[in-house]
Order: sequence, then structure tokens, then C-alpha cells
Amino acid sequence: MTMQVGMVGTDGILIASDTRYMNQGSGVRGAFNASKITVNYERGIAISRAHAMETAKRVAEAIVSDLKDSELKYPIPPMEKIASVVVDPAGNRKQVECLIILVKPSPRLFYLQSGIVDLVVHCEEMHGAVNTGDKENPAVFWRDRYYERLPIRTLVPLAAHLIVSAGRLNNAAIGGLEIVLCDASGLRRLSDDSIRELELTADGWDKSIGGMFFNHRQQFTYAPDVAGKTHPPIGPRRAERR
Repeated sequence: MTMQVGMVGTDGILIASDTRYMNQGSGVRGAFNASKITVNYERGIAISRAHAMETAKRVAEAIVSDLKDSELKYPIPPMEKIASVVVDPAGNRKQVECLIILVKPSPRLFYLQSGIVDLVVHCEEMHGAVNTGDKENPAVFWRDRYYERLPIRTLVPLAAHLIVSAGRLNNAAIGGLEIVLCDASGLRRLSDDSIRELELTADGWDKSIGGMFFNHRQQFTYAPDVAGKTHPPIGPRRAERR
């Protein structure tokens, strides 16, 4: 399981992802952290990987190596063909989701999936924000409520908060953070120091939001019941005793 989000901004694109992998081999099951975003700076391609990670990684590597420069302007059919070659013989490991950033000829975001709806590879260009991985995680609320097409530096805290919140809600399978930014100058991965600061900030926001609910003080009044009886107001002290 993973949580990833791609966001198109006014001046570029970002992809944010968690970094937690579950060791499904023999023996005791455990977790480790590693990047889930393949980045090729020379070719100007970044690809996040979700669901069947081994298959998704091969899809990402094949797109980076096999997508021709002459195909970058209209990349959807060739990317679908490249991914199909990898996915078709993948047995029961066909479920793949990838967010793909192409820098050339201009920064664009694509969503490629297989095995989510059917076994056919589908790819489409995205013009807003999209999640992959644990799409049913309630943390997608942050994207639904607050995403706008803004400069990507402005969108970074929102993307980070979404990923960190998803980890709090599903910490057995989601954790860690990595972010890749793209504009006309190319691809950049945020440093470990910046990631740590974003994680701390997101944790602070989480505690602050919780405090607003539970530290709120207000006196409540009741509407009359059917017999016309009214009840005394309940204020902060009375609420605390209850």
C-alpha cells in the first residue's frame, strides 16, 4: 500500500509519495523505507510507482529507457504500449498505478494504470490533482478541499500534509515522505532536511487542528422540546463535567 499525489501548478508539477515498503518475503514481516519515485534527470522523466511495486518499477524503467524523444510530444500511445509489454506477462501482479512527469516539450503530468478497472493499460494527461495508491484513505480530503492551481512551491506543504496525514490514518502501510518538483528548468528532488521540516510542520498542523476542536469553549442552548419545556444552557464547565 502507498499514498501518492500529483499536482499541476501554474508553473510546474509536483509528485509527493510516502516511502514505506512492506517486506512480504518469508520470515517475520517488516517495513523499510525507500524511494518510490524513479527520476531520470537527463531525460526529464519522473515516475511514481504504486500497487504491484515490482511490476510498477519495471514499467517505470521501461518508459524511461524506451520512450523515444520523437514521441514526447504525443506520448500516451507509446507509453501504453511500453507498459503493456511489461504488464501482460506479469501474472497476478498486473495492478499498477504510475504518475508520470515529462519535462519536454513542456512540463506535463500523466496518470497510467492497469488492473484497477480492467487488465488493459490506460494513460491520460492530468490537468489538476490526482491520488494513487490508497485512494480510499480519508487524507485525500486535503486535496479535495484545498487544491488550487497555484505555484508548485505553494502546493508543496499541502502535498506533504496529505501524505503525512495518510500515514497517521494507515501507519501500518504508509510512512515517510519524498517530493519531486518539475518546471521548465527540469526536475528537482527535495532534500532530506526540507523533508524533515515539512514532516514536523505537518505534525504541528495536525496537533493544532485537533486542539481547535477539543479546546473550543462555547455555551450551548437547547430548542424547546415537544412539551414546550426548556432546559438550562450547557456551558464549557458543565460540558467538561459530563
